[in-house]
Amino acid sequence: MAKFNRYSSFFGLLVLSGLFTLTSCLPERKVAKTFIESQNMISLLVNPPGFIYKYNHKGEAIEGFDSLSAQQQDSALWGQSKYIQFINDSVLLENYMNTFIDELRLLGFNVYLNSTIDSFITEKHQSYIVDIAQLQLDEYYYPLRDEDAFLDTIYYKQFNLNAVDFSCWFDLSKAGSENPRKTLLYGTNTAYDTFDGRFFNDPFSGMVRYKYTIDSLKTKDVYEMGTYLGKKHAGYLYDFFMNQYIAKHLPEGIKMEDYYHYNRPRKSIVSAYEDRFEILGTK
Repeated sequence: MAKFNRYSSFFGLLVLSGLFTLTSCLPERKVAKTFIESQNMISLLVNPPGFIYKYNHKGEAIEGFDSLSAQQQDSALWGQSKYIQFINDSVLLENYMNTFIDELRLLGFNVYLNSTIDSFITEKHQSYIVDIAQLQLDEYYYPLRDEDAFLDTIYYKQFNLNAVDFSCWFDLSKAGSENPRKTLLYGTNTAYDTFDGRFFNDPFSGMVRYKYTIDSLKTKDVYEMGTYLGKKHAGYLYDFFMNQYIAKHLPEGIKMEDYYHYNRPRKSIVSAYEDRFEILGTK
């Protein structure tokens, strides 16, 4: 039996075994609590991207695709796309940026935009520049294969689900430095068709059949993904600063055992596992 929820890798999993509240006695908790309770300790100048990169990778669905020129392929991919040609960059970017900025402020950051840069320059707190270097949508087919055994026979069924990746690259640098080093952060999430299917033995014919339902991904789901990820990535950025703080302020001889995520609504800390920004390096 195969089940594929729309946001299977979008929302992630809360691993309860990795959960501990702020009342625990771990050394990391003591340091993290200091960071969490420090109000308005970091100021951010957030620079949004000018546009969104959008690509369709469903060339296999276009007849004679390999025989087309590069320009013809680009044109065909755009014209045959199910989502990206219909996405309004301004709406998606507004959805993402509004929730990103709102959540940063709820997490305790002082947030500035280009229109308030004069105030940012005079800030006395730790100050950083957050350049959202690139936002990108990638539309493609996700191959899903289901299998089950009946008696001595294994049955297979394969489907191509619609999928859209939303990827973000961030350049983070300390303000006020002559030659600031930029830390490169990356995050990506995926939305899919919702799928539910299973093999069953038909009692009337005696044959093994396959029953399934697909709730197709819609354009509005992509907009909703942008709204959700704005909030998600604000949390990721908070976690980045928090984990940097923990590593720096742990008592001598104690090393961090994990990378942690702060759940603001629950006021709790969980092990982040893969639910975090990927640190690509510095430049």
